[in-house]
Amino acid sequence: MTRSLACLPLLTLAGCHISMDMDDNAPMQTVTRTLERGNVEFVHAEINMSVGGLKIKGGSAKFLDAEFRTPHPPEVTYDAKGSRGALEIRSPKKESWGKNGGEIEWKLKFDNQTPIDLVVRLGAGETDLDLSGVALRSLQVHMGVGELHLNLDGEYKRDVEVEVHGGVGRAEIRLPRKMGAQVDAKGGIGSLNTKGLKKDSDGRYVNAAYEKSSRQVRCVVRGGIGEIELIGDSE
Repeated sequence: MTRSLACLPLLTLAGCHISMDMDDNAPMQTVTRTLERGNVEFVHAEINMSVGGLKIKGGSAKFLDAEFRTPHPPEVTYDAKGSRGALEIRSPKKESWGKNGGEIEWKLKFDNQTPIDLVVRLGAGETDLDLSGVALRSLQVHMGVGELHLNLDGEYKRDVEVEVHGGVGRAEIRLPRKMGAQVDAKGGIGSLNTKGLKKDSDGRYVNAAYEKSSRQVRCVVRGGIGEIELIGDSE
């Protein structure tokens, strides 16, 4: 995605006091942004967060409602030309852990209707991706250092391709129960645990709905240094 995309006028900013100071002692602030989908048929979204906590879920009345608690607001661009929208949210280049790194938090809420290809690249922090209520087409997660909670227990209208690349820490992935799920998982330096799944003849993990479902969530999981847990039909 090009970094030269211009923000649409529909992207609004409210409720914050912005400082141009980029040092680690800059005060915390809360930035809220709202984004309309436009006339596009689907959106490719890239989230690049260097440090802090990230939460993503569905249920927004707009395409995106976002709240950022941070000393330095992220760079947000959106282009809605043609049939595909292109969204990018990126930490400032000079963002570092600093004294406020543990307090940085992004909360992103997408609508339930817009088909989305989502790419998430993480640095250090805790990440909670509840994508059960998002119209997901595909997902890539590149973990850094920290903990990932990924909920894919949705009833998606199409097949969904998922890639999770582990980093240093722990990843918990909850798979669908009402549609088929297949996981090609290999742990790195650490452990791989499963609940409510079984192995097929090719060594992949599948859920109980896999053989009878016409739609599938197909995952490729590659571990890093830490623990990966796959949760299937277990509550």
